[in-house]
Amino acid sequence: MLRVVAQVSDINNIDQALTSCNNLINEIPDVVVEVVFHQSAISAVVKGSSVEGRIRDLMKRGGVIVVACRNSMRSRNIFEDQLIDGVKIVNAGVAEIVRKQAEGWAYLKL
Repeated sequence: MLRVVAQVSDINNIDQALTSCNNLINEIPDVVVEVVFHQSAISAVVKGSSVEGRIRDLMKRGGVIVVACRNSMRSRNIFEDQLIDGVKIVNAGVAEIVRKQAEGWAYLKL
């Protein structure tokens, strides 16, 4: 089974990043994808964001995990209850990405 950790750090690339994730899943339906949102992109996983519907749709697809970085949340005064339901939180997005790579996950910068 192919496992991919996707890093999304720039809010200006959110639409293309989400499109790329969907394209990946369409091409390789049994892929497991963990999408890590951090830095300015963290605001995309907040309820009411302009891409909330697209993120919810992505999360409904099999094998997709959406992750928020607690450090990025803290730096932008975003609290857990403000996140889209189902978003997982890790302390440091960069550490999560490094851990996944060490476990053999393919890395994708979006």
